[in-house]
Amino acid sequence: MGNQTLCISEHQMITQNKNKQKKVNQVQQFTNLNNEESDKQSLILINSNEQFQTASLNDWLECLHECVLISQFDLKCNASTKFFSEIDDDVEIDDHKNSVIDQQDLHEYQKNYSYCNSLLDMVIINFHVLKKNEFKLKLIEGPPKQRIRWSCWQLMAYIPKSSIQSDHLSFLEEDYKQSYAIKKDTHRTVTAKNIKYFETGEGKKDLEKVLIKLSKLFPKLGYCQGMNFLAGFTLIINNKNVTQCLQFLAQIMTNPKFLIYYLYSDEMPLLKLLEYICQQEIKFKLPNLYNHIYNRLEVSNAFWLTKIIMTLFLYNFHINNVCRFWDFILATNIFQISAIICSFLEINKNSIYKMDDLNKFIIWFDALQDQEIPQEQIQILMFKSINYIIKREKINSYANLYCTGHKNNHPLQLEIANEYEDMTRLKIFIKKDVFDF
Repeated sequence: MGNQTLCISEHQMITQNKNKQKKVNQVQQFTNLNNEESDKQSLILINSNEQFQTASLNDWLECLHECVLISQFDLKCNASTKFFSEIDDDVEIDDHKNSVIDQQDLHEYQKNYSYCNSLLDMVIINFHVLKKNEFKLKLIEGPPKQRIRWSCWQLMAYIPKSSIQSDHLSFLEEDYKQSYAIKKDTHRTVTAKNIKYFETGEGKKDLEKVLIKLSKLFPKLGYCQGMNFLAGFTLIINNKNVTQCLQFLAQIMTNPKFLIYYLYSDEMPLLKLLEYICQQEIKFKLPNLYNHIYNRLEVSNAFWLTKIIMTLFLYNFHINNVCRFWDFILATNIFQISAIICSFLEINKNSIYKMDDLNKFIIWFDALQDQEIPQEQIQILMFKSINYIIKREKINSYANLYCTGHKNNHPLQLEIANEYEDMTRLKIFIKKDVFDF
């Protein structure tokens, strides 16, 4: 009887594996994932062993299978506008009409997701719309291909019904002032030992083009030091696609989940609020580490926390690890930087406790960029970060405490303190404050 049960189990496992591989093959064939054009491949590869990467890719493709055979709305129905025009965390979709998406549907997606230019992009949009929580967990786990990652990042950054127009912008002679400041920073742009892109004329030209146009999209802001890190990293991930890089950066600048505009605007209101929240989270969740770092070693935020926030980890962490940190932030929101930092400190607490002066902390922190966190450890770090996620009402509460304890608060800080959960209200504020709408 036992042998019979074992045989049945083995047979079931073989059948399940065959079905999984069939689904994987169908998605690969449908999205043409194995035959990407060179211009859609990232300048950096996913850094993991081949067995792990294959298993991860197969898991992703199995999840996407249902979204290839997606329940589609009839385009003539009024309900279709909800599906094609919005990504709303609170919207659940049901009562679908079964069909297979194809290239003819692409223009329908592009009406509201202007970055969407492939079947893979459409399938990933469907995955997010149908299974938001599963999608976000898969993103936090880390996409197995940079092409999949870039499609997910664009989707997460994208503000529904919002395409920030930049085609009319061009480099003019009067842009010399901005160009001079940008050129001074190009040599400090994020890079890796095996990537020489920004050491070439092409790379510098692409970076300048993105940053000049970004400064024109946001004339009140202009170019600010630190933007070069974000633009350079984005160009590396999407393999030098200047147009998509610019649109992505413009979206995360004004998306209420990310608010990157306010990292660099006058008074740097988001930077100050994030520093406060991170410090409070460390204090309450890792009190012994907090005392050691801030009281015994007397570490100032300027030595580490400010650098992390201003460059979104790019100044002091290995580029492959930064990919995973951005996965987490884009799957959640900008305030979850605190979750990653708490998780990172917890994992490294033994090393930090051994430090007996400020100089040792600074040397250790500055050396992180050349020391890639291994695959197994980064997985642990990411999953620990989930436990440190702060809910929107807690963000609300922190902003209230910050505003109570500080004078002359910035309007953004007051908006977040008032009701961060109200994304519509925050969108209206951003449009008025940034674009004078």
